[in-house]
Amino acid sequence: MAGRDEQAVGEIMLSKEDILARVKENGLRLTEQRKLIVDIIANEEYSCCKEVYFLAHKRDSSIGIATVYRMINVLEDIGAISRKNIQKTNCNGRCCDMKGGCTVVTDKSKQIVLSEEDIQDALRYIMEKKGYENIDEIKALLVNQAM
Repeated sequence: MAGRDEQAVGEIMLSKEDILARVKENGLRLTEQRKLIVDIIANEEYSCCKEVYFLAHKRDSSIGIATVYRMINVLEDIGAISRKNIQKTNCNGRCCDMKGGCTVVTDKSKQIVLSEEDIQDALRYIMEKKGYENIDEIKALLVNQAM
């Protein structure tokens, strides 16, 4: 988000410090989880609310999706972000809810289109082979970026 213009995704109207001050002024404690979410919104590239959750959860596995959505609602209420702008862009590839399928690109640039059902079946097969049992429907896939 940093360095984007006024029409940016999730447009930030306040600095990180101003956002934290407004959160506190609105009667909320500045918990480590809330600070982390604000840090992600102020400093990371993301394209949807779920991706904010994935980034937060990657840093702190105790953060739940409800915490992220509640905080995003608070930030929208205090005018720090505009969630409708967040949801208008395409995912940048770090998260995938698998709706509409997925395109796999091979090392020889061959493209294979998989349906959501194909992806579910493949992931379930792999997870069962690795010892995970009784897999329910997989809701999303987070793609880790190489370090």
